[in-house]
Amino acid sequence: MKLSPLEIRQIAFSKSIRGYACADVDAFLDGIADDLEGLIRENAGYKERLEKQTKTIAELEKTEGALTDTLLMAQKAMENAKANAHKEGELIIRQAEIRAEEITGEAVRQSTDLQGEIISLKRRKNALIVKIRSLIQELQRDLTWEEEEDDPLEITQDKEIADANHPEEG
Repeated sequence: MKLSPLEIRQIAFSKSIRGYACADVDAFLDGIADDLEGLIRENAGYKERLEKQTKTIAELEKTEGALTDTLLMAQKAMENAKANAHKEGELIIRQAEIRAEEITGEAVRQSTDLQGEIISLKRRKNALIVKIRSLIQELQRDLTWEEEEDDPLEITQDKEIADANHPEEG
């Protein structure tokens, strides 16, 4: 049975010959009513504090949830950024390797082309040397032939001139 302080104060007991002293019972009931009033006020204060603390806890839990979500999102974003940076690094390395292979291949091709061109130039040089030697030999033969042809003619002409100048020797 729940009694309020007012109900305790308004309780009336029947009187008997050998009962308790009314003043003592009234004083006791007033004390109990005062204590009950204090407890009710204290309980109301506790309830109010409990409600405030419950609201605060709910707000803190809500904030904690938001912070946890934010931290998880930040962690995921960081992991994604790290993974993307790693992928981008690998892509850059792969592109650099491909470019290096292209450059190396081009250098090898150019080297091969240059070696072929050098061989071709050496062949042309050798062919030109052979032609020049051949021309020099032909020129030498022509010069020798002309010298040989000039000599008999000159000798014959010299002889005729000498014979003409000295008709007696003939």
